[in-house]
Amino acid sequence: MSQTGRPGLPRLDEAIRLSDWLAGPRGRLLRRVHVALRRRVLEIGCGHGNVAAELRRRSDPARGFVVGLDRDVGPATAAGLFTGPLVQAEATALPFSRRCFDLVLCQNTLLWVANLEAALAEAARVLAPGGVLVAIEPDYGGMIEFPPEISLRDLWLEGLLAAGADPHVGRKLPGAAERAGLDVRVELQNIPCAANSDGARLLMGLPLDPQSRRRVSSVADQLDRTQGDWQAFVHVPYVLLEARKPS
Repeated sequence: MSQTGRPGLPRLDEAIRLSDWLAGPRGRLLRRVHVALRRRVLEIGCGHGNVAAELRRRSDPARGFVVGLDRDVGPATAAGLFTGPLVQAEATALPFSRRCFDLVLCQNTLLWVANLEAALAEAARVLAPGGVLVAIEPDYGGMIEFPPEISLRDLWLEGLLAAGADPHVGRKLPGAAERAGLDVRVELQNIPCAANSDGARLLMGLPLDPQSRRRVSSVADQLDRTQGDWQAFVHVPYVLLEARKPS
């Protein structure tokens, strides 16, 4: 359980750091789909609302609107970063009519959806012809860690599964989007970074047994003592999906 009391949602400061880390690939995807010309934008899984606020700045709010949707809009309301409409609903049952958005964004959201096929079918349903779904989702099954003694991959897989997430969602995403009737373009985004104790301690927000928690603490302490920027290395691959609804 995260410190917000909700599985899958990090604290606001952690969410902002993660969004900043993904800002480069997210920005390239949004520019490629001409976000500045999009008038009807939906973020599914808006969390604290920080990315929804970015979408509002980058899209065409003077002639349209941006909607933030989440199963719990309390964190976004409390953070106050996004001043647009917030809708509380599940990704698998969007409370919107057909063809009402021309851009839908999911970032680290489909990871937490129990029925990926249903969520993508709903995204396709609410997209107007020519509209696009942009999804940025991880695949923890492809983690690379070095040296071996800092490896926590098995605990990430175990903890995410126990929390109800799908750690392999990234590799499943393209096929599921295609089955939803969308035209798919895929990139594998590599954003390697030096391993650090903050990243390791994020695991504490997942349901782990006491022995696993002690192991995480031990690795985090080891990373705090590591000398040099790149003596410890971790990489979680992200799948970047651009899926257009045929005109």
